[in-house]
Amino acid sequence: MQEAGDKQPKIKPALIPTLIELLLMGAKDEPIKISTYELAKRIGRSQQAASNHLLELEREGYIERLRVKGGYGVKLSEQGLQILTDIYQRLRQALEAMPESITLRGRVFTGIGEGAYYVSLKGYRKQFIAKLGFDPYPGTLNIKLSTPLDRRLRRELEHYRGIRIHEFEDGQRTYGGARCFKATLNNVIEGAVLAIDRTHYDDSVVEFIAPVNVRERLGLKDGAEVTINVRLTEDDSNR
Repeated sequence: MQEAGDKQPKIKPALIPTLIELLLMGAKDEPIKISTYELAKRIGRSQQAASNHLLELEREGYIERLRVKGGYGVKLSEQGLQILTDIYQRLRQALEAMPESITLRGRVFTGIGEGAYYVSLKGYRKQFIAKLGFDPYPGTLNIKLSTPLDRRLRRELEHYRGIRIHEFEDGQRTYGGARCFKATLNNVIEGAVLAIDRTHYDDSVVEFIAPVNVRERLGLKDGAEVTINVRLTEDDSNR
């Protein structure tokens, strides 16, 4: 708890990248010698801007300028380290507070017909059975996502670990890998969403596999609306 009147140290947002670069360069534990030219390249600014940043960081007490062999070096002060620690803690809390699942909505459509072939390949099928716990029906259910929000949520799958399906070779060619996310379609069919490393589709399309023929089981035709609940917390670390 902070006492009344205590204030968290504040820093100009423009100075934060420079402070982070100094940390990455080793200025946490000992003073480092750095030219404004090198610093400017690392932060993507002019030499004048880099020089001004160093002067302001020193003036505000976030770094210290200390004598070292052959001249002077800069080192993060306790206040500078506190700023970076606070930023780290906030980012960590935000990144680790991931949702347990997301819901995607879209319409069924007929794909290009390759799903049955790829899902049936021995190199994939063995991994699906071992890692997902079911033998998938030979084919994928293709779903065109309905809204920009659904597409954004689909893109966010790229930031989650998922269950990895590794690439393999059959002596003639290499087949790419994928990540799977266990999912439930229309609150009825248990299966998985595929996030394929190399695919013909863009982020408006989701491919769903299941141990049954989903179209037949639910009587789905092209244009039918479906909902998929995708679970994000099940990944390779759970196995």
